[in-house]
Amino acid sequence: MHAVHIPRSSTRRLVAAGFAASLGVALLAAPASAAPASAAPTGAAASSATTARDAAQATATATRTGQRVEVVSARDELTQVFAKPGGGFVAETAAVPQRIRQADGAWSEVDLSLRRTATGWRPAVSPATVLFSAGGRGPAATLTNGARPMTLGWPGELPAPRVSGDAATYPEVLPGVDLVLTATHTGFTHVLVVKTPQAAANPALREIRFDLGGDAQVRREADGSLRALAGGAEVARAATAEMWDSSGSAGAPRAAASSPSGPGVAARTAPVATAVDAAGDLVLRPSAGLLDPAKATFPVYIDPAWSALPSRWAYATNNNSTNSDTSAARVGLNSDNGVVYRSYFEFPIGNLSGKIIRSASVQVGVTHTWSCFDTPTYLYQSGVITSIPRTAWAPALTTLRASANSHANGGSGCVDSPQPPMTVRFTGSVAAGLSSAAAAHLSTITYGLCACSDSSGTGESTANRWKKFDPTTARLLVDYDTPPTQPTALQVGGVACVPGDRVTLATPPTLSAVFPDADSGQVLQTEYELLEVPASGVYDSSTPRMTPPTGSTVTAGGRSTTAAVTGTANGKSYAFRTRSDDGYVTSPWSAWCEFTIDNQPPTVSVDAVTTPAPPGQLYTYKLRSPDLDVVSFRYGWSSPPTEEAEAGTSLGWTGKTVSVTLSTPAYGTNTLYVAAVDSVGNVGYSSLVIEVPAP
Repeated sequence: MHAVHIPRSSTRRLVAAGFAASLGVALLAAPASAAPASAAPTGAAASSATTARDAAQATATATRTGQRVEVVSARDELTQVFAKPGGGFVAETAAVPQRIRQADGAWSEVDLSLRRTATGWRPAVSPATVLFSAGGRGPAATLTNGARPMTLGWPGELPAPRVSGDAATYPEVLPGVDLVLTATHTGFTHVLVVKTPQAAANPALREIRFDLGGDAQVRREADGSLRALAGGAEVARAATAEMWDSSGSAGAPRAAASSPSGPGVAARTAPVATAVDAAGDLVLRPSAGLLDPAKATFPVYIDPAWSALPSRWAYATNNNSTNSDTSAARVGLNSDNGVVYRSYFEFPIGNLSGKIIRSASVQVGVTHTWSCFDTPTYLYQSGVITSIPRTAWAPALTTLRASANSHANGGSGCVDSPQPPMTVRFTGSVAAGLSSAAAAHLSTITYGLCACSDSSGTGESTANRWKKFDPTTARLLVDYDTPPTQPTALQVGGVACVPGDRVTLATPPTLSAVFPDADSGQVLQTEYELLEVPASGVYDSSTPRMTPPTGSTVTAGGRSTTAAVTGTANGKSYAFRTRSDDGYVTSPWSAWCEFTIDNQPPTVSVDAVTTPAPPGQLYTYKLRSPDLDVVSFRYGWSSPPTEEAEAGTSLGWTGKTVSVTLSTPAYGTNTLYVAAVDSVGNVGYSSLVIEVPAP
């Protein structure tokens, strides 16, 4: 038995561990309508969409242009947030990374097209650091996780590859066998393509040995899965390897035919036995039956089926069997082998905590269906994914949220074959479930796609419900709102309100407050309540309301001031409160602010003089007022008086008083003018005529 030694593992999907995609949307706000969110643009469409640096700018631009505007500061690998023209925001979150932050801080949409570099071929924009060989000796592929490289090699020299899009094909690495490396959203795939029966007869294909270099070591788990470890950290995980042939591919549309990306609609598949030898090499032993020219249709594809760790989706099978092709999320009964599939998608929702969910839906593209006509698929809120890419059958289908019909038969048996892919939208009660999850402050939510109409599996084995979905198109679309919070910093007539106290004013005042809302740039509508405080000082919801000043619009976090209050009377006390509305949610009422109208001038008097002092001699006068809100007195020999003294109290006098010492200006008749000033600026005047006899 001959062994082919391939330094550096042939992996169907390798990606650096620990690539984390988080929502990072600090703003999250209300939708512009109650209708389900329309799909946000992705890829090139997203790149050309109008953008703004932050939420406030995006809101202003959306209002001005009538078009939704992306909030760039809220963008991450999975999520985009858009300000809507009518106010509020909509978020679109994917299950597979859609964009990458570059070294300069700018974001680029994932572009897996291979580009020539000085050291080899790299995908233009990929979440993983991947390099493919340009030919010659050395690693065929290098995956770097932090500072730890993992390399996949081929013994001897590699020919220069034929590069098309995201794939590099190294022809004739063995007679009649090509090596195909393909960049993916989460790393790369590696497949040996056995093109002819003659090539399949090569004994070297009965046992294929892969030597992982760099820092990587491969460990086989008890269930047959594989783990690639570098420095003790998991770089990638693989289900048991698989191979497939090209049955049904002749004359079939490209989408239905077998390829290095995965088996076709009618392909025959078989497991590939795996082992890890004492030297740490991965050994693959393909199924002899699928290399038998009498049983297989060529080309035949051999794949060790590595899966990326960062994926937020997984499949489950009713018999816990594995599937190497993770390019499709399968749902329903695969009539070729009798296995029933479900697929699960996890979305981060941590930044929806405390938000009001206006509407929500899950959207995903279907690429193939057994039926030529519409059949249903059911979306459940489910238990969490326990492992990737295959999770146990255990994730419970807890709540049926929605169903949707679709058909996209990629074969040749329909009158309109091949049918194109289509987008499926699940709405139903998705928003209700998401609202509960947000209220519970959950960090993620998981949805399961099933061919069953209830959680017990009814209809799941119906053949015409078999479908394949594209996991890279899975989206959670959410219209949401951050409720405006209780208004603060209340003022009446420009004077700050003090809880438990009343502001006294001489004239009907304006009302004012600051209106907070975490959605920066959100436009709020203010509203006021006004009432006269009963003599008891106690008021509630049954206390009659007066006509308040009209509210106005204000930008979140801004202060808004009304026109002056009308209908007040002197000596009466009043209270007002306010709240705001962002078009979807109303804030709590503010605390009450009480004020009293006092436009009555205070009373003032000055003690009479019985023996007035002649000019040049000092005499002390006492100024008095019975009004306790007097704060100062004014006095002088001319009107109006300009000298001022602070009002005080005196033993035995219940009001306010002050003593001032003056010299009479002249013999004869003199007038001392006095005034009292209260806390709201009301001024009361009086005077005293003093006769000083001539000597």
